This record gives sequence, C-alpha cells and structure tokens, in this order.
Amino acid sequence: MERYYFDLYNSEYCQVDDHGQLFADRQRAGLEALRILQDIARDEAPGAQQLKITVKLRDAKKVQIFEASLILDSAWT
Repeated sequence: MERYYFDLYNSEYCQVDDHGQLFADRQRAGLEALRILQDIARDEAPGAQQLKITVKLRDAKKVQIFEASLILDSAWT
C-alpha cells in the first residue's frame, strides 16, 4: 500500500491534502481522484453557469502524478 494525496482546486479556492489515503496502486488512486471529482461536481454544479474543478494526485514523495479536471460552461439561449 502506498499513500496518495488529493489536492482540490476550483475557481475560488484550493485545498491541499496533508493526510493522504492508502491505495494498492496508482491506478486505484487515479480512479479515486475521478470519483472525488464527480462528487464535488454533483455538489457544486447545480445553479452554476461556469465551473472548473481540478483534482491533482500526488504520490508518497508528494510528486504530482495525475490530474483530472471537469469544466462546466452553461448559458441560456
């Protein structure tokens, strides 16, 4: 098991993960990053016209190894 850190960013703030979570491999940690991204989008997207959410994944050495972003841009016509 290796520790991975999930840093969260949106247009208003960033949250750096100081504790991390244990995963068997980087692929499983990457899937967790995508799950986190979906959860945040579900909470923040309703009513938003523009939204960008990014999850950056760092390994046990705290080196970034993965990044996933979701961009929402909506408008009435």
